[in-house]
Amino acid sequence: MNYSSDTDKGLKVFVVLRVIVITLLLGTGAFFYFKIGLRNEAILLVFIIFIVCFLSFLYLLLYPLFQKFINWFKGIQISFDIIIASAVIYVTGGMLSPFIFFYALIIIFANITLTRNAGYVAAASSATLYLIIVLYQLPQEYPFSIKEFPLSPIVLEDKELAYVFFRIAGFLFVAMLSGYLSERMRLTRKELRASEEDLVILENLHENILQNLISGVITLDLKKRLISINRTALEILGIASEDKVLGKEANNLIPTLSIEKLLSKRSEERLHSTTDGRNLTLEFSSSILKNSEGEIEGYIIIFQDITEVKELEKRLRTYEKMALMGQLAAGLAHEIRNPLSAISGLIEVLSDEVKPTEDNTHLLNVVTQEVQRLNLLVEDFLLFARPIQKPEVSVDISQVIDKTVELFSSATHRNGLQLVVNTEKELYVQVDPYRLKQVIWNLLLNAIQAMPNGGKIVVEAHLEEGDVVIKVLDEGCGINEGVIPRIFEPFFTTKGGGTGLGLAIVKRVVEGHDGRINVISSEDKGTAFIITLPKGEKLTKEIVH
Repeated sequence: MNYSSDTDKGLKVFVVLRVIVITLLLGTGAFFYFKIGLRNEAILLVFIIFIVCFLSFLYLLLYPLFQKFINWFKGIQISFDIIIASAVIYVTGGMLSPFIFFYALIIIFANITLTRNAGYVAAASSATLYLIIVLYQLPQEYPFSIKEFPLSPIVLEDKELAYVFFRIAGFLFVAMLSGYLSERMRLTRKELRASEEDLVILENLHENILQNLISGVITLDLKKRLISINRTALEILGIASEDKVLGKEANNLIPTLSIEKLLSKRSEERLHSTTDGRNLTLEFSSSILKNSEGEIEGYIIIFQDITEVKELEKRLRTYEKMALMGQLAAGLAHEIRNPLSAISGLIEVLSDEVKPTEDNTHLLNVVTQEVQRLNLLVEDFLLFARPIQKPEVSVDISQVIDKTVELFSSATHRNGLQLVVNTEKELYVQVDPYRLKQVIWNLLLNAIQAMPNGGKIVVEAHLEEGDVVIKVLDEGCGINEGVIPRIFEPFFTTKGGGTGLGLAIVKRVVEGHDGRINVISSEDKGTAFIITLPKGEKLTKEIVH
């Protein structure tokens, strides 16, 4: 707060009030003096009014020039006021003047605007001038007489002497009392200023704490209308400004939230869709807002965005299932491989012993193919069960992609199939080239299965915002929108003979290398798998083909 400006304003108000009061009092006095025939006195009072107005205007005009010496400026102003008051008293009857109280007003003004000592000086000056005026009124035969007063001289009796004494004592008493009160007022004002400054600091601290909380905080009145909302709450709910929600009911802000149920439960989770299209999981808690007397004034609602926490919990449960499945898969694969090896060896022995008829050869081929299929299934299990070891070196993925597409094209013979590779060179990523080759192979295989009648498959790789982005696009039948959230789940498949591990392995390998994979698909228009991997340093290891 600017207290100097408050003081300046107060001083100007004093000057204006003084002009108004003196004009009313002296103007009224001049009117009555004129009415009873004392025209000279009336004219002098009007002249004094003019002098006061002129000096007041001069004070206001010169005040900005004397702000550095404001106390001297006030002292000069008070000195002129005492002289003017003495002139008024002199003109209006001296000791019998009805305007002697002007001295008391000036003493009070000195105490208020300056200090207690200034009030004592004003009281002493007023008493001295008043005493001089009284001495001027004494007849010449009095020992203290100075000269005959132009008005009627006054014969001082004991009563008049008592009046003079009590008036002078009154000046000192007014100085003491107003000085004490003004000092108390200044001390109180100083304490009030300190308290206001502390209050402002506390308010700012409270506001900063509230606005910088990582939780959203809203307060409601008894009608459950919004009183306040912090910055975090606005950000979580996707609201541009608090002006758009203050005064509205909380149910309009968060439709899924029931204030009554929340107040009874104290804590609950709710799904919320923001205005900008985000789907969030919010955790709410509440408490009652009471005043110092214990009366309920409203409610406080605190909430956090736990969407990421829920997602992490979901991932953790998935990882726990995968870890358990990995242990089972590793043990099962070990137990299956030994009998498969034995069966494969026995088939080779039987093939030499069995008559080479057409039926026998067909049966042996079927058994051999099924054994190979079981071996591949066991390999997938083992790959899914083993932890991903991120290498310490980087490879140029454009080389890995080119080699994988070349091998895949050689191994796949299908009419109408077109493979297009569009990759930037020297895209280095810290990734196991064998694992990356398996990811690309699985995605290409998935694309072919989506295009039974042929079509074009495009493999792209480029740098985007500091990351390496790999895209595999096809023109196949696409993926149903309701199926997309589950395609990376283990053992989930829409194909008759699939194991449901292909895309699950792809996701596991990508995330194991600190990457992420997304899918964009439209039925009958094709599918795009998008892999994003952190960019690595320049090639430090040759690719093993």
